[in-house]
Amino acid sequence: PTNGYAKQYSGVNLDSFSKSITFQKITAQGMQSIGNAIEIMAAAEGLQAHKNAVTLRLKEIQKKRSESTLTN
Repeated sequence: PTNGYAKQYSGVNLDSFSKSITFQKITAQGMQSIGNAIEIMAAAEGLQAHKNAVTLRLKEIQKKRSESTLTN
């Protein structure tokens, strides 16, 4: 019934029931570097909420940068 695949793969184990989730973290400098590209890609893919999230993050980074420039 397995067409010979049972020889190639092990049986059921705990990993068979685990869901793997990955995530990534980006620095403010990294966001400034690739933020515009992310906005363009998100818009092209119709992911408006993702585009908006990046736009807000870029504005917040710019705001913090402006505030730190004023205080120095």
